[in-house]
Order: sequence, then C-alpha cells, then structure tokens
Amino acid sequence: MCHKQCRDENGFKCHLTSDSHLRQMKIFRDNAPGIMDDFSAEFEKGYVETLRRRHGTQRMNANNVYQEVIQDKHHVHMNSTKWTTLTDFVQYLGKKGICVVEETERGWYVTYIERDPTLLARQEAQRRKAEADQREERLAAERREVLRMEAAKA
Repeated sequence: MCHKQCRDENGFKCHLTSDSHLRQMKIFRDNAPGIMDDFSAEFEKGYVETLRRRHGTQRMNANNVYQEVIQDKHHVHMNSTKWTTLTDFVQYLGKKGICVVEETERGWYVTYIERDPTLLARQEAQRRKAEADQREERLAAERREVLRMEAAKA
C-alpha cells in the first residue's frame, strides 16, 4: 500500500505512526478484498508477461521466472496478493489454463499456452506455406522423373 522505503527499523516504526500510513491502512481496511484483487491481478499480469515475453512457450522453472519478475524495480510483491506461496500461484495458473504446470523433484515448471490469435494465425499460415512448398517440390520431382524417363526412352 505505502510505497515507502524505510532505511532502518526506526524509520519503519516512525512510518507506521505517520498520518499517511494510517490513512492508507484505513482505505485498505474499508476495501481489503478489492485492493487484494487489484494487486493479485497486477502480479499475475507481470508474471505471465515475463513468462510470455522472455520464454514464450518454453518449459521454465517457476521460481526462475519469479526471480526475473522481482528484478523489476516496480514489481508487485507476492505478499500483497491473495496467494501465500509461489506454489499456490502456479497451481492457480494451471487451473485457469494460462500455463501447463508440472511438479518435479526440482520444483514447479510452467509452460505458457499461447492464445494470441494473430500469432496463431501467422504460425498456421507458415505451416500451410511449408506444406504447399513440400507438395510443390514433390510434384516438381515427379515431373523431372517423368521427363527423365521419357528422355531415356527416346
């Protein structure tokens, strides 16, 4: 809530008694679920964006992605969200269908599921073009073979 960086314990103690902090806590007390939902949505957006932009549909260790998220100076802290652990958050992403989630002995792994219609359309067009090129190449090879056979007969 308060975006205050305190230098030491005394500064933090002074901040807790300040009018601005007390005002922020009153606002939070009046609308805690709404504020938590906002922070949770912002954290989810940041995590998924980091996963999507830096790793695409590559399988990644969830903790490594989280470490990248918290490197951003303006990130939302997980302790201000509705998830108490990274495990809870990763399981939420799996249930929501945003990522494929796997638990291994080395930790939780996430794989982003691409749903961008323009990207999917571009990939489909590339696939169709590759198939058409292969078909054209095969037909050309068959034509060359027929011509070679006719030349051999003559």
